[in-house]
Amino acid sequence: MAARTTGTVSLGDLLKRGTLQAPETLVIRRRSAPDIEGRLESDGNIRVDRAVYATPSAAAKHVLGVGSVDGWLRWRVPRLDGKTLAELREGDG
Repeated sequence: MAARTTGTVSLGDLLKRGTLQAPETLVIRRRSAPDIEGRLESDGNIRVDRAVYATPSAAAKHVLGVGSVDGWLRWRVPRLDGKTLAELREGDG
């Protein structure tokens, strides 16, 4: 199990700094099931289908159907060579 991430940089901060762009495609890759695709909106929320989530972890928890998950580690940005949100936050912080 991967360690949980911590940080004070938000998705909104990454948007303001230009690290992420809105709308930005986000993907959760799974070994035995199709990828899950979401979209980072200009307000910093993540949209998956018709649902909107305020944090990467809330979005990942709901779309994966699990009780706990670190969305910063699960969501990846295809435009940026598949880097995780956690990697982008660490590099931008």
